[in-house]
Amino acid sequence: YNINRLNLSPIKFLCDGIGPVPPNATVIFEVELLYITRGPRSLEAFKEIDADKDKALTKEEIKEYLKMEAKKLNTQKDESYFDDVVADVFRKNDHNADGTLSLKEYNVYEHDEL
Repeated sequence: YNINRLNLSPIKFLCDGIGPVPPNATVIFEVELLYITRGPRSLEAFKEIDADKDKALTKEEIKEYLKMEAKKLNTQKDESYFDDVVADVFRKNDHNADGTLSLKEYNVYEHDEL
């Protein structure tokens, strides 16, 4: 098998019963690859997410798409998980702060959250 590095954005971790992980501590993750698919950031994916076909993605459209994908994978997620992902996507990509993502903001070449 191959061992590869995962580069994670800085996030705070809590260890059960220990509290926050101290700075410069080593955190080891065991990751299992469940499946490989073609990258989702494509024009086709944009069209699939854009339920009303108005060439703009709303928070609700993205949230419903994420729920649909989770259901396909038989993955149970709390409602707050979807809210957090959508909030993060819009914080990073809604450059004009209009509450929707245009195809340009969706940027098929840079991100893979969706």
